Amino acid sequence: MAVKKSKTAPAKKKLAKVAKPKNGVQYTQSELLQQIQECCDLESKKQAREVYENFAGMIQAALKKGYKVPLPGLGKIQVRHSKARMGRNPATGEVIKIKAKKRVRLTPSKALKDAVL
Repeated sequence: MAVKKSKTAPAKKKLAKVAKPKNGVQYTQSELLQQIQECCDLESKKQAREVYENFAGMIQAALKKGYKVPLPGLGKIQVRHSKARMGRNPATGEVIKIKAKKRVRLTPSKALKDAVL
């Protein structure tokens, strides 16, 4: 017996199928762009590159302004400030001063941790 689908049913998310890595464990930029192209039904890799560059640009602009950027299913990206501190040169053992700086950090979500671990 066939089940009829209602027209108001939500569409399923189209998830990209990730193949086994060809070159070790690193995911290349062209592989990523190909996945974006397939997942978003884009006509060319040029469009996929444009989508990726716009997305990355939006994240960079938000981080520059001091926002915490939530990425649902992945986590939260934010800029953290590290204080100046004293360190040690491992080659010579000499004590050195390490300057304060900003760092970009990804705090993984529970969903990402559960999926990977």
